[in-house]
Amino acid sequence: MEQEILSELEARPYPNEHSCRLQNPGKYKKYARKNCYQKHEGKCIDFVFGILSSDESELQSMRYSTKAWTEGAARAHCKEKEGTFEPAEEEKSLDGPERRYLPFAQEMRALEEEDGKMIIEGYPIVYNVYADIWGFREIIRKGAATKVLETADEIVLWDHESSKPMARRSNKTLEVKEDDHGVHIRADVSKTVWGRNGYESVKNKVTDKMSFAFTVGDGDKWHTDKVGDKKVLTREIIEFEHLYDYSPVSYPAYKQTSVNARSKKLAFYHRPDPATVGEGGATAPQDVVEAGIEIAQTRVKRITPYLEGEKNGH
Repeated sequence: MEQEILSELEARPYPNEHSCRLQNPGKYKKYARKNCYQKHEGKCIDFVFGILSSDESELQSMRYSTKAWTEGAARAHCKEKEGTFEPAEEEKSLDGPERRYLPFAQEMRALEEEDGKMIIEGYPIVYNVYADIWGFREIIRKGAATKVLETADEIVLWDHESSKPMARRSNKTLEVKEDDHGVHIRADVSKTVWGRNGYESVKNKVTDKMSFAFTVGDGDKWHTDKVGDKKVLTREIIEFEHLYDYSPVSYPAYKQTSVNARSKKLAFYHRPDPATVGEGGATAPQDVVEAGIEIAQTRVKRITPYLEGEKNGH
């Protein structure tokens, strides 16, 4: 079985898995993870091996996906192995929207009309183009916003700040249209202080990109694709559950900020267990499982709490 080599930081648990520590993590130079390395009563257990400076390896910890293991069952199994148990983080910590900036999206334009309106427009959402983010590919399929746009009341915010509104659909300062290319917005931002200030920034091309906030609920699916000689984990967004806001942003790229870190956690939270990637969640063939290992173990989701100082220990 293929394995992914991980750093000490990357080897920390996902928020959606319990951990059973068998060895102190501090003595290893790196780690290797093997998903579904062993089964107990039909449930997969992932093994993390610590690699010593001598290049010898030993079992450092076991991981139990919360999709298959209750906390009690995982704790009992860990006790049998005389390990130190660490429960998964609570799901409630992952509430809230994801945020995306698409680097290939059309730049915003600022238009000034004769009646004093200050117009910014562009495509914050683009369909059927792959974006490589956080170790996996993501694509938004055509029509993903069709249903939600029937009832959504999106806002244009400066930098996703709710205290800095620029325009809104319900007061007719924001027009949103979906076409084959994606979702196009046209906003008259002349009615608020933040709108007028933001307009000047866009007009002078200090700010020329947009991001958007959303949730998908059950509207996405994961699978593996062959890209060149590699298998890549792919997320397809089929239907948005909610669209919240569109935002001109000062720093649109996927930097390690608290906002983007949370989006990483949210994106990864509902990904399938690597051992069950496949149609209908059925057990996948080994090549699919290994592809899941290759990408999913970038550990974007589980790295965040440690970067934010939320918890210590392995």
